[in-house]
Amino acid sequence: MLLKTLNKKKVSNICLGTWALGGNNKKLQAYGKLKEKPENILKYSFKKKINFFDTANVYGNSENILGNVFNKKRKSVFIASKVGCASFDKKLDFSKIFIEKQIKKMLSNLQTNYVDLIQLYGPPKNIAEIKNCLEFLSHLKEKKIIRYLGISLKNPSDYLYFRKFYKFDVIQFNFNILDHRVLEKKLWKTIKNDNVVVLPRTILNFGIFTEKFINSKLNFSKNDHRSKWDKDQIKKWVNYSKKIKILLKKDIEEICYRFCKNFYFDSIIIGAKEKKHIDQSLKSLKKSKLNNKDLKIIFKIYNEYSKSIMIKPDYKMKS
Repeated sequence: MLLKTLNKKKVSNICLGTWALGGNNKKLQAYGKLKEKPENILKYSFKKKINFFDTANVYGNSENILGNVFNKKRKSVFIASKVGCASFDKKLDFSKIFIEKQIKKMLSNLQTNYVDLIQLYGPPKNIAEIKNCLEFLSHLKEKKIIRYLGISLKNPSDYLYFRKFYKFDVIQFNFNILDHRVLEKKLWKTIKNDNVVVLPRTILNFGIFTEKFINSKLNFSKNDHRSKWDKDQIKKWVNYSKKIKILLKKDIEEICYRFCKNFYFDSIIIGAKEKKHIDQSLKSLKKSKLNNKDLKIIFKIYNEYSKSIMIKPDYKMKS
């Protein structure tokens, strides 16, 4: 667990991702307008003993919100952010000059003098582009301005490339009932042997694997980044997740969370637009792992889905 692997402070085995909380207006692309104040959702999650938060400068004003809520409780929370991405519409930048500016701005936003975890945001498989970045971040790690260094992967298999050049403390990647790429035998074995902390994200597949979504025709607002996605791909996700739901005879959210419990994960990243989403996650994760029969059904449908997709799983979609 993160408590043993990363830090002496108690780190929750649930991490709240904050992209949805930082895009609560028409100008910021996230998951649409919130029904509740993001500050209240953060305070509620902390009350429910979630003290691990994942953010990025491109997640609207989420860093500022975290800073405002937790600046007086800094030692009680574990904050992870990312570097290298200035905008989802611009080219990634891992130059020392740019990273230094990002870190400076990040510390100001978070109202702190250190960040617990910094992650490279989906870097290209070109070590020349990130060599100076890694050297600079390692220097900050020595000075304890950052405590741990990780990588947020576009494709889980990219880890096999990056691990050759740096021993990361943490890796983050997509994982859910219809994305098993990290379970590829060689990759999964390497991750376990490296004893690296693993953080799966998109457990509910950007909010698509929810009862509300798969049972209704939802129209995305203009400030919801999902409005730009391929509609055929979304239909496939809905259809195949429905198959799993029907065969397992459980709510799709419960299936998704319990599926995660069957694997070696230190913590999982969840999202929330309302306080009830926190409660739902906690309730599902208190339940047992899925049994072998349920797992076999999921793996079978995933194989069917994998053969059917026309768009590769790692197509351009931000997480």
